[in-house]
Amino acid sequence: MKELKSLFGLLVLLAGGFVLYKVVPAYWGNYKLDRLLEEQALYFTYNAKPDPEIVKVVAQKASEIDVPLSPEEIKVDRDATGLAIIATYTVHVDLPIHPLDLNFTSGIRNKNVMK
Repeated sequence: MKELKSLFGLLVLLAGGFVLYKVVPAYWGNYKLDRLLEEQALYFTYNAKPDPEIVKVVAQKASEIDVPLSPEEIKVDRDATGLAIIATYTVHVDLPIHPLDLNFTSGIRNKNVMK
């Protein structure tokens, strides 16, 4: 009976490790996307570019860090005080028993201190 409990505990640990192996990269990618949006919002606040170009650059840089982000999922909001970039996207995690979709929303607002 003791060996059965140990085997069951080991199986639970292995299953948990497998789930973490599949899910953690999506959260790590979201963290990297947050840093990317901060960097790009700061840059484009002071280097005026049209909104479609900002979307194109952010989508390209997101693909470089393996974040599945299309240009349609990026919103740029510019007003007199600054710039906001918001990205809303979904990552599908294919788990054997219960596949799941993780929904992420990353965004940053940068104020222009020159105005």
